[in-house]
Amino acid sequence: MGRTYKKRKQINRKAILLAHFGTSFLSALPSLQNIQRQVIEAFPGVEVRLCFTSNMIRNIWSARRRNPQKWLEQGVAEEILYVQSFLGAIGSLQSDNYRTIIVQPTHMYHGEQYEDLKSYVNALQSIRTIKEVWSPFDKLVLSRPALGTYGITYDYLDDLREVISVVGHDVRKAENMGASMLYVAHGNDFFSSGVFNEMLATLRRNNQATSVHIGMVEGFPGVDEILEEFRKENVRKVLMKPFMITAGDHAHHDIDNEEPDSWRGRLQAEGYEVVTEMEGLGSNDAFARLFAERIRRTAECHDIDLVKKTTGAVR
Repeated sequence: MGRTYKKRKQINRKAILLAHFGTSFLSALPSLQNIQRQVIEAFPGVEVRLCFTSNMIRNIWSARRRNPQKWLEQGVAEEILYVQSFLGAIGSLQSDNYRTIIVQPTHMYHGEQYEDLKSYVNALQSIRTIKEVWSPFDKLVLSRPALGTYGITYDYLDDLREVISVVGHDVRKAENMGASMLYVAHGNDFFSSGVFNEMLATLRRNNQATSVHIGMVEGFPGVDEILEEFRKENVRKVLMKPFMITAGDHAHHDIDNEEPDSWRGRLQAEGYEVVTEMEGLGSNDAFARLFAERIRRTAECHDIDLVKKTTGAVR
């Protein structure tokens, strides 16, 4: 007779992993912490952890760990000081018996960082063990960035409209100031994303009395193209904000500083009055809650119940 095996089950806890690009600026950390706070409030009792997808940013924090007390005394949370990579964080979760995991990227759009993250998740999803019961994951699923992604599961235009609904107050503020609204996004040299053009078109359609522009630190349109647009529109005053999750390195080095080649320096050299607001979108509660909504929809799509079960008598 063949050998018989008892039916075994693994512990299967549920968790949410927030995959941030990351930041080394202490002043930018509240944006990431606010996103985490909004997600924890939306899913009480569910484990919520974070990781940084940027190798460069993690290396900075790794070096800072040589003198941990210095950073802890400045209010840096241990989970930031000892931040893990995506693979490290996934490994820690799996070791703690979290086998149903929703990965929520907080990247703005489907660029290089999101594409790499997607590759990691797909690779881990492909793991097959001889006995299914010992599979490392029950469900490991990837949600989508703020401005959505391609595919037929979710309409990225819905995601786009949600983002527009929570940043429209910036355009109204610019209008009240008699200024043009200029968002500066990160961009990348991986590929040009038309989603920003669609967002810009909608913002302009919804705010026809205000001049609205979106530029890219890396990519098109850059500061030269934005200056050309301003000249054509006879702009005189500009409200400039980073269209980024955090106001970190790019915001303080490339966008708003005293150097003549920064965005502010270039605009001021052309005679424009520039008002800057260097705060990441993650600090906006309504924007941060968008990620909780992305998680909720992803959970529903994959039949993952994120409601914490309670036991005991009701008092």
